Amino acid sequence: MLSRLKGTFELPAVSLVVLNFNGREHLEACLGSVVAVEYPKDRLEVLLCDNGSSDGSVGYVKERFPGVRVVALDRNYGFAEGNNRAAAQATHPWVGFLNNDMRVEPSWLRNLVEPLAEQPRLACLSSRILNWEGSAIDFIGAGINFQGFGFQFDFGHKQSSRDVPRRLLSPCGGAMVIRRELFREIGGFDPDYFGFYEDADLGWRLNLLGHDVWYTPAATTYHRHHGTYKRFPDYKIQVLYQRNALSTMYKCLDDENLAAALPAAILLLNEKALLLADVRRATFEIAARPGAATAGPDVPPRPTMATKARRALREQGFRAVLRKGAAHARVRAGRLANRGRQVLLADAVPMPRAAVSHYVGLSQFAHNLEALAQKRSWLQQRRVRTDAEILPLFHVALEPSYGDPRYIDFHHWLIRTLELDRRFGAGQDSDSP
Repeated sequence: MLSRLKGTFELPAVSLVVLNFNGREHLEACLGSVVAVEYPKDRLEVLLCDNGSSDGSVGYVKERFPGVRVVALDRNYGFAEGNNRAAAQATHPWVGFLNNDMRVEPSWLRNLVEPLAEQPRLACLSSRILNWEGSAIDFIGAGINFQGFGFQFDFGHKQSSRDVPRRLLSPCGGAMVIRRELFREIGGFDPDYFGFYEDADLGWRLNLLGHDVWYTPAATTYHRHHGTYKRFPDYKIQVLYQRNALSTMYKCLDDENLAAALPAAILLLNEKALLLADVRRATFEIAARPGAATAGPDVPPRPTMATKARRALREQGFRAVLRKGAAHARVRAGRLANRGRQVLLADAVPMPRAAVSHYVGLSQFAHNLEALAQKRSWLQQRRVRTDAEILPLFHVALEPSYGDPRYIDFHHWLIRTLELDRRFGAGQDSDSP
């Protein structure tokens, strides 16, 4: 697959897949940068996989970029299955994936595969991703908590001490390359995910099976954040987040760790949903519970919007404040609408879609258990590395996945009560927030 000619590293042949769904507005910048990369033309195949677009994307690419091979699908199969179908038609030993709302530097692909010269056994390489202007970090690596939720390191920061070559738990699926036969052998991206966390799941599986994922900061791409998924409402995306996170931990944790982590993950999901719904729990109590004062963590007063904004600005940057503000406005509008309906339905409980989405995600996970059990069995029977060997790559194993202080207190209390801090503490960096 790879060879050295007179001591010179020979660049691997790569089939690069750009997945598209109604993203014609992004294709000029994306494909224009791809066809201009400094890479031997006989060692690079570019495929545009179209997920049933209705905006004329296919015709535009065929006319504007005749050297790009178009794989036109009949409908939107999502990120996971769409890329799998394109990879099945790739012809080169390595397959790469690039989001359609990205552009790359001319040296991007050459720099991305360069680590293979010194580490020829690497299975997967992940790219550095900046925002569209190149002024802030999008992806320089990510960690994952025991619930299966991913965290991008230093998102929105201008620079980071983590922006160095290193081994990762998982790549970013939007800018990566992987050995094509290995990708096929392990089942590719899990097609049941549709989108979100399919790359975290892929990387975790690769590591369990004894393969390494490598981060390459010298390879830079630029990203219009969520240029495709911004078309979908947040509550539908939340279903994918909750379902896929549970699915990933279910498949990848060993029996003992899963038995401890899954009940905690479900309890945390329930707590977050109730907080999002602003449920007045005292309404459901017949009398004060015995020992209620010590039955859980102290619940502080609801934080003000100003407090939340200052915390998000300090920890996550200005873009996160804007994003969270917009999400809060949508949730608040949903609550007001629900309370208005409650006047008409006196026995109703207000439950915004943002909260319900968590229960829908949990339900979908439950209904998928038969298929998930088969995938889990296949993986666990073939695993090479133990959870203890993989855990240091988590970095944020005990990190709360929701920023409400009441949730954070509940999270910390729960993991202490269930002793998950002892079980997963090796996967929590000492300098993590």
